[in-house]
Amino acid sequence: MFFERLSATVRSLRFRLALWNVAAGLVTGLGILLAVREGVRHILIRDLDEVLREDLNEIELHFSGQGDYDWPALCEELNRKARGHDFHGWFVQFYHRDGSPAWSSAKAPELPPPDAAQQAAGTYHLDHYRLAYHKLSREIDEASAVCVGCNERFITRDMASIDRLVSLVAGAVIVVVTLGGFLLAGRTTSILSNLIHRTENLRPSELKERLPIRGTGDELDALARTVNGLLDRLSDYLQQKHDFLADAAHELRTPLAAIRSSVEVALNSERSGDEYRELLDGVIEQCLALQKLVNQLLLLSETDADRLQISTAPVALDELVARAAEMFQGVAEFEGIELRAAALPHVAVPGNAHHLRQVLNNLLDNAIKFTAARYPRASSAPSAKGQAGGRIEISLVRDDAQREARLEIRDNGLGISEADLPRVFDRFYRTDRARPREGGPAGTGLGLSICQAIVAAHHGTLAAESRQGEGTVFVVRLPLAEGATHPAPAG
Repeated sequence: MFFERLSATVRSLRFRLALWNVAAGLVTGLGILLAVREGVRHILIRDLDEVLREDLNEIELHFSGQGDYDWPALCEELNRKARGHDFHGWFVQFYHRDGSPAWSSAKAPELPPPDAAQQAAGTYHLDHYRLAYHKLSREIDEASAVCVGCNERFITRDMASIDRLVSLVAGAVIVVVTLGGFLLAGRTTSILSNLIHRTENLRPSELKERLPIRGTGDELDALARTVNGLLDRLSDYLQQKHDFLADAAHELRTPLAAIRSSVEVALNSERSGDEYRELLDGVIEQCLALQKLVNQLLLLSETDADRLQISTAPVALDELVARAAEMFQGVAEFEGIELRAAALPHVAVPGNAHHLRQVLNNLLDNAIKFTAARYPRASSAPSAKGQAGGRIEISLVRDDAQREARLEIRDNGLGISEADLPRVFDRFYRTDRARPREGGPAGTGLGLSICQAIVAAHHGTLAAESRQGEGTVFVVRLPLAEGATHPAPAG
């Protein structure tokens, strides 16, 4: 159990974030401390070199004049200075022209003469000593060059003190960075833990909980807003599914009740063959209505699950429109409605001819139904005042600039009110005026929803514009087929 918990902790995001924070903090902090230490050491050595060079300049001043110089007095002064700087181990050595030692101050170490590279460098390091070499500008019998040195032990002692301080600071950095790394990782992952906790407690029937937005504007806030948006969409989707099932059950109940009542009536008493035939005709009619509704529900289910099979083969849309107009011409004439199709240009779109034909049939059926409701057959002819009768116009435009085909079906029927227009594509939604014509079958309220779903599956759009009492126009936009010169027949 212990090892399982330890393994889970090591694999957790919080542990890995904390580890990365600690590693980054330690590398940065220790790197800065080491850089400071080396910087201090460099400054101490540089300052020591400057002091040694100043000592060389001071010795050079004794020989810069043209007059006599006091060699014994110089040696006495240098010895006195060497004894006075015992802590730093300061000393002086003079050399002859051949490089051999000429004179050394008190407590001077036995060091070999500088080689050519050391002489050229001026300052160099040798056996824990820092040395500065200089050729005298005026050669004398006693010496031709001088070397001033100092023991580096005081620098070592100073660096040891700095190392102890750096170690203390490094320990504090390790503690602070480690604690800060775990706290920062915990703060960073708290919203993720909250997300996991709330997600675990979500129920399909209750999706009202949302993640808190801290208002920092960082990536975690963006993640919380994204998850909240997903929950909003899930909630809307489930609500739509619930409403869809409830409406579907309601629509199925009516024909089922009619079938049951017809069968019960037939079984209550003996009837003639004609009466049985009439009752069975009613049952068949209700079964056909059920079949139509079930087919529509299956089609909508396919579009929701993105399983609607849409071919990419080009389809002659102009032929589909012409055949649909020809098929509905007789119904329109029976209702006293003028159905006109303007000159149809050759237009090819990629898609499924059967489904596109279903869109055209639904839209034309709707147009005839609403127009006939405003212009009944008895008054379909123009009145004495010159009022025109029902009229439906179909137009098809090929827009090569936008690479789309635009189909419009315009009627002068009842129109749709401003309150109903935003919902005409909702499933099972029927306006008060969209009632069936006398003796006609009742609609399911799924026709326009199916049209919109099919057009969307073809990567197009379906829109409606209407004003109550003035008619309605439905506009279908579909992308043109790429490089199709001879589209497949509408079939």
